[in-house]
Amino acid sequence: MTNSGEWGWSRRSHDGRMRRGGDWFRPFVAAVPWVTLGVLLLMLHLISGTLTRAEGVLFDLPEAGMRDGVATKLVALVLPVPRETLVFFDDTRYVLGDEQSASALADALSDRSSKLSETSILVLADRRVAVGELMKFAGIATKSGLRKILFAEKRDEGDAE
Repeated sequence: MTNSGEWGWSRRSHDGRMRRGGDWFRPFVAAVPWVTLGVLLLMLHLISGTLTRAEGVLFDLPEAGMRDGVATKLVALVLPVPRETLVFFDDTRYVLGDEQSASALADALSDRSSKLSETSILVLADRRVAVGELMKFAGIATKSGLRKILFAEKRDEGDAE
């Protein structure tokens, strides 16, 4: 038998390789598995950030319903200004980042709470105040002898019951 017969058969077309297209197409066909592997690795890299655990402490906070009618005589207003956080208490302005001002705030809180025999304070904070700053204030208030720190929310006019 010869390599080419009347049917146009040649051994070259049956050697198990893909012979469609020109010679320029063969490198692209050979690269397809590697491109697929690269895309798969890229997708795994992109979603790996959502699969890793973040360092930190997990808090399981209890549910606390909002109660109306809690009366307190001590009120503090916390407002953020550029590069500092201000606390207004008893018509006096205190800066949370300043050590002397924070100690003066602690003294004022302990004096007022002992005079009124009050153990709770109502904190009115702007939504832009960082949580860390509120925690600083809570620490100062706790060291001053206050046992309850109430954070109030702003109610919309439509929420009045």
